[in-house]
Amino acid sequence: MQLWFRLILYFIKFPFQEKLADMFSKSVVRLPVLPSDIDMNIHLTNSRYLAMMDFGRVDHMSRTKLGKAIFRNKWTPLANHATVRFRRELPFGEPFKLESEIVYWTDEACVMEQRFIFTKGPKKGIVAATGLVRVSMYDRAQKAFVPTSAVLEETETQATKLPLQPHIEAFLKEEKAIQAYERKSAGIAPVDSLEIPAAENDQSKADNRKHG
Repeated sequence: MQLWFRLILYFIKFPFQEKLADMFSKSVVRLPVLPSDIDMNIHLTNSRYLAMMDFGRVDHMSRTKLGKAIFRNKWTPLANHATVRFRRELPFGEPFKLESEIVYWTDEACVMEQRFIFTKGPKKGIVAATGLVRVSMYDRAQKAFVPTSAVLEETETQATKLPLQPHIEAFLKEEKAIQAYERKSAGIAPVDSLEIPAAENDQSKADNRKHG
């Protein structure tokens, strides 16, 4: 987390923030591009996108019951895989909003889509960048990932089935392909399949994978 000033200011304002209904609600954070965010091209530097996506996920967790569930159960949120597509530059001083929303889940992980959107001027409403992040909850005491079905239960979120959109499927297959390459390079048994499991309402049969 590189945005300590923003994070401190966020938690000062947190008691006045509107709560989100459940984990599938969309969180929206409004931010400007500050001097500390820019590079030699006087626009938001690439590394800041991922840092701000961290910030967006903190907002999402804090404003749902997930934040309390994390502290109550001593879970650790882990980002397993991330990608960003840059479409438009965000210049110095430009106001924008960051939308964060869970768009798919299996019992192993959730996929969050995070979009940087212009909020003023002729580009208002245009998406500047879109990020996807595969996120899991890890229980260090049990040394195992927490099934998403358990996370949904802890946060009183209905296990709604979400459609597997083509770009989400490609993102998850990319993660599996990289994992397969890493295992092959390390001389470990290959990944069984690149197929993506469906987001069923009943995920009780999914494996509770060990960390690593």
